Amino acid sequence: MKLSLRTESVPASATIAVTTKAAQLKAQGVDVVGFGAGQPDFDTPEHIRNAAKQALDDGWTRYTPTPGLPQMRQAVVDHCARYFDLDIEQSHVITSCGGKHSLYNGIMCLANPGDEVLLPSPYWVTYPVQIEMAGAKPVLVAGAPENGFRVTAEQLEAACTDKTKGLIINSPSNPTGAGYRREELEAIADLAERRDLWVISDEMYARLTYGDYKSTWFATLPGMFERTYTVYGVSKTYAMTGWRVGIGIGPKALVATMSRLQGQMTTNPAAMAQAGAIAALTQPEDFLAGWLTAFDARRQRMVEMLNAIDGVACNMPEGAFYAFPDLRGLLGRRLGGTVMQTDWDLINYLLEEAHVALVPGTPFGAPGFARLSYATSMEQIEKGVGRMADAFGRLT
Repeated sequence: MKLSLRTESVPASATIAVTTKAAQLKAQGVDVVGFGAGQPDFDTPEHIRNAAKQALDDGWTRYTPTPGLPQMRQAVVDHCARYFDLDIEQSHVITSCGGKHSLYNGIMCLANPGDEVLLPSPYWVTYPVQIEMAGAKPVLVAGAPENGFRVTAEQLEAACTDKTKGLIINSPSNPTGAGYRREELEAIADLAERRDLWVISDEMYARLTYGDYKSTWFATLPGMFERTYTVYGVSKTYAMTGWRVGIGIGPKALVATMSRLQGQMTTNPAAMAQAGAIAALTQPEDFLAGWLTAFDARRQRMVEMLNAIDGVACNMPEGAFYAFPDLRGLLGRRLGGTVMQTDWDLINYLLEEAHVALVPGTPFGAPGFARLSYATSMEQIEKGVGRMADAFGRLT
C-alpha cells in the first residue's frame, strides 16, 4: 500500500516517545520519575466534572454547531472581557478539538504553499510540522538564553523576505517558560503592521504566570486584533487536557473560513466537553490560586536544584510549568567508553540509568537543552532532580 507523500515528513512527537518509553519501564516495575508530560497533575475541578455529567443527563449527546454551542462561544466572550480586556463577539470565536486542532485550523487558513512563517526558537514541537503541512516554510529565529529566549523585533525583521506571510508568538512559552514584555510585543506589532504580516499568538499558558510577570495578549495591542489569530484553551489552566476543547479567536472572516474547514474534518468538539468548558470559563476559580502557589514553589525548587548541578544552567521560567536547562556543559563527558555527544544521549542515559524521563531540546529547536515539566509533586521533583545530579556526577 502506498501512503501519501505529505505524511512522510511528519515526525512522531518527541514528548510522546519519551513518555511511552518511560511507561514501558514502569510496566516492568521500574520506579521512573517523569518530567515529560505537559499537563497539570491536579484533577479537573469537581464543578467542571459535574457540569459535564449533568449535560449527559440532560441529553447533550448530539452534534452542536461547528464553531461550538452559542453558550460556549458566549462563555469565551465573557471570559476574554473579564481576564484579558478583550472586547469580542461570538462570531470572533471558534471551538475545536483541542489546542493543536485550533492551531491547525489557523495555519491552514492563513498560510499558502511557498509562504514563509517566522518562528521564534525554541518553539513548541508542533509549530514547524503544521507549517510544513500547509506547504509553507518555517523560518527559525533563535532566541538567546541570556535574553530569556525571547526574540526581538529587529531579529524578526532581519529574517523577513518578500515571501514572509506571518509569524507565531508563544508567551509564556512552551518549552522555556519565558514571557514577553508588553514593550517587546509592541515592537513586534509595529513590525507586523509595517510588513503586513498576520500573527498567530499562542496564549495557552496566559493564566499560569508567577512573580511580577503578567501576560499581555498580542491581540489586545492597538490595531492588532484584525491581523491576529489567538489560540487559547482550557487544557492547562483547568487541568482539562483530556477533554479536548481548544479555542480560536480572530477576525470574523477568518473564523468563518476555519468553521468551513472544520466542518469537513471534525464538525464540533464533544457536546459534554463543551459543557465542562463553559463551567470552567464562567464559574469561580477558587482552586487556581492554590495551584499557582504550588507551581511557583515547584518552579523555584526545580531551578534551584538544576543550577546546583555541575555543567547545568537554567533560567527561571516566568510562566507555564516548564524548566528548560542548558545541558551543553555536559556534552563530551563520558561514562566508561560511552561519550555524551548530544542531548538525546543525555536523555537516554538518564532514563536508562537514573530512571528519570525528560524531553531533549533538539525537537524544540534547541540542541543541548532539555525540557522538564514541574507539573508534578515536590517529592517527585526532589527525587528526580536528585537522581539527575547523581547520574551526571558519574560522568567524567
